[in-house]
Formats: sequence, structure tokens, C-alpha cells
Amino acid sequence: MRTLIYEYKQSLRALKEVKAAIEAKPELLEQDLQDKTLINSMISEVEFAIQWMVSGRNPDARRGADRTGAYTLDPKLIEAVVPNRIVASEERKLTADEKWLLDDVLGDLTTREKDVFTLIKAEGITFEYTAELLGLTKSSVQTYLERAEQKIEVRKNGSLFLVS
Repeated sequence: MRTLIYEYKQSLRALKEVKAAIEAKPELLEQDLQDKTLINSMISEVEFAIQWMVSGRNPDARRGADRTGAYTLDPKLIEAVVPNRIVASEERKLTADEKWLLDDVLGDLTTREKDVFTLIKAEGITFEYTAELLGLTKSSVQTYLERAEQKIEVRKNGSLFLVS
């Protein structure tokens, strides 16, 4: 990971040099202005990626529920799926049985429903940002989450392994 961060920082440095070269021109043409806008956007994206890699969390997260480990399942997801189960409050690794239970519960979900459910429930990402990440509308995200929760409830009620 350190190597990747280092390479991103090198790329950021190179982008800033290109931007400085454009700004140093005595007269900016239309193409120069377009290039400068594009490079500013690239600088912003690279800085965002570096911040995410260094901190291990989404810099745009607005909620306190975001996690320190990006894109990993939170054991609290088990609590959301099986609320009567006792779950430790601190972060920990999932056991093989817990992974199996999650796979069993989430197995009936479509890929999109699983993505939405995981991003919102496990990662603590907002509906708006989830919609942006997945290229959906906020109402579609809400619909996918509702469907996922309904399927999980049906699965919980019908599974012998999830009886509490």
C-alpha cells in the first residue's frame, strides 16, 4: 500500500508541475484553459484517493458510522441481519460460521441489492453517496434497500439456521 501511495504522490507532483507550466504561459489559449480545468480535476481526484488510502476511510463520509477499514464487511452487519445475536461492540474478524450465515442470508439478493445493502448498512454510506457511486437515483437506492431488507426478513423467517 505504501508503494501505491508513493506512486500516487508522484503522479500528483507531476500534475502540479504541468499545471504550473500552463499557468506560467504569458497568454492562455482556449485549449490551455480546457487543459487547466482538466488537470485541476485530476489533481482533486488524486488528492482524494491519497487521502482515502492514507486514512483508510472515505473522506466524503458525512456520517459517524463510516469505518476505518474500507470495503470490508462490518460484523455489525450481522446484528442488522440477525438482531438477537450478541455481537462485540469493537471491530473484529468474522468467524467461519458468521461468514456462512451472512452468505446464507445475503444469498437471495441480487448483486445490486447486495451492493446497496452493504454500502448503506455495513459501510454507513449515505443514500445520496451510494446513488452516486452506483450510478442510480436516490429513490432507486431506497427501493433496492427495501427489497433487500424484505428478502432478508423472508430468509430469516424461512431458514432453520437463522432461528433465534
